[in-house]
Amino acid sequence: MPSLTTPGTIHTVLAAAGIVLGMVQFLNRKRGSLHRAVGYAFVYAMLVADCAALLVFQFTGRLNILHFGALTSLACIAAGMWPVLRSSRRPDWREKHYLWISWSYVGLLAAAATELVVRTLLLRNAGHAWLVTLSVTLTVTLVGRALILRHQPAARGPV
Repeated sequence: MPSLTTPGTIHTVLAAAGIVLGMVQFLNRKRGSLHRAVGYAFVYAMLVADCAALLVFQFTGRLNILHFGALTSLACIAAGMWPVLRSSRRPDWREKHYLWISWSYVGLLAAAATELVVRTLLLRNAGHAWLVTLSVTLTVTLVGRALILRHQPAARGPV
């Protein structure tokens, strides 16, 4: 197995931190200073992890679907933070923030699960690697979708 590059190491460490920080957010009460502090730590960790991922070309030597995943993650983070950072918040800002940040976390978990399966089962060069990768990603995404819908905050009326 090749050793990690500096961007690969940064990506791996901060993505792992994102997994932990996201789980803390999932298990704790929303709102308040703890939620805000852990949330910003998650956002900063993911911004740097995703940017570092864009510098990793170790597997194909060029842009690939993994880079698309990092760009998608950056887009989810941006969309999730936009309602929070707006100077005039819309009545549905909490719901939009919840959905986009939740999907960024599900994407992170799907990527981590896929990476774990590919590396532990040594499927990178096997013919059925894409089928296993797709199955793992789809399973994590569907479970994540169910949890997002189950824990979605109730919509609020105009304030």
